[in-house]
Amino acid sequence: MSVVGIALIIALVLGSMLMLLHYNRQSNSQAQRAIALSRNLQSATTLALHQAYPDSLYPKPQVTDLFGEENDFISIHHYPWGIYELSCVQAFAQADTLQQTYIQGRTVDPAKAYVLYLQDEGRPLSVSGTTEIRGTAYLPPAGTRKAYIEDKAYAADSTIYGPVHHSEQQLPTIRSAVVNYLHTLFTDSLVSTAFMPASLGSLSDTLTRSFTQQPQYLYSADSLAVDQHIHGAVVLISQKAIHVAATAQLSHVLLFAPKISIDEGFQGSIQAFAQDSLLVAANCTLHYPSALGLLEPPFIGAAVRESTSLLRLGKHSTIGGTVFSIAADKKAEFMNRIELEQGSMVMGDVYADGLLQTKGSVYGSVTCRRFVLQTPASLYDNFVLDAVLNYHKRSHYYVASSLLQTNSSGGLIQWVK
Repeated sequence: MSVVGIALIIALVLGSMLMLLHYNRQSNSQAQRAIALSRNLQSATTLALHQAYPDSLYPKPQVTDLFGEENDFISIHHYPWGIYELSCVQAFAQADTLQQTYIQGRTVDPAKAYVLYLQDEGRPLSVSGTTEIRGTAYLPPAGTRKAYIEDKAYAADSTIYGPVHHSEQQLPTIRSAVVNYLHTLFTDSLVSTAFMPASLGSLSDTLTRSFTQQPQYLYSADSLAVDQHIHGAVVLISQKAIHVAATAQLSHVLLFAPKISIDEGFQGSIQAFAQDSLLVAANCTLHYPSALGLLEPPFIGAAVRESTSLLRLGKHSTIGGTVFSIAADKKAEFMNRIELEQGSMVMGDVYADGLLQTKGSVYGSVTCRRFVLQTPASLYDNFVLDAVLNYHKRSHYYVASSLLQTNSSGGLIQWVK
């Protein structure tokens, strides 16, 4: 082989080695950049989980230079989503970007956890039948007593299976920012804002809205019948009523109307907020994280109302999340009412700023002003018959909503797109 041939082979080998070295350096640089982006994205997630509940409908994203070197940036877009929160976080460096979006809530401090908090109104809690209460309980100083009602005596030995403490003359506080946000979406002011809600008449059979986009507000001055497939960042608002058909497919959708009804057999994940009535028929399944909320208008007091606001979870219906009511004032007349029908189940939290009648099961916590039991013969105050309240059956991975002020630390609930 000639000298020229040997030199050519050596040049090709050296060139290949240089190209391989360059490729390895480029791959290592990309790998290091990916690791740094992933680390920065985790930092953004941690920061978002420690933010307060937002005080506006759709605040601007917050962009931060992590190290002040104009190289590692993160963006946090944090806004309210019903009684939960939504975060879209990004980490970017040069042309590379990582992003993730999730629904978040608030973790429960084990030291403050309880199965039952009954406001002190100077009267005892009466239990009867197969009622079972397991977990830490906060009760009026009058305590509990076993009762015989509807031909049923209390079946167990102890009335409370867990530590008992005295409750206060008011309920644990809720976040005013959450309540203000919910009331805002009941008013006409949203229609005249820059959001410009679209007409429901143009809604197709299927609507999907990414949580990386601004939420889509669909508004109607008339009653609304929903039987479409709607997923993601969509808010349905009616000035009169919303009726959800069993055939509807809803995922993470928000509903606002004075009256809301849900047909028997419906399945989906929703947050529904009503002012007059919220009726969930039998055999419905509301997947976690869902919410059912009854909010009396702040400008209407109990003295001028002619009927009781009602939230009812039908027989054998289940919800993973929160069921709650918020009173316009603390007057006893026309107190709002939550009814959990026989066989119904709440896997999460119940907060009743009014009356609560439960014939079902709550695996989590119950906070209420007063229990009530309606029988064919009479109405009993602070009576519970054949109900199950068991804090220990709630999942250890459960993250509560942002409603209660006592739930302070942020917790990730579900990844969304």
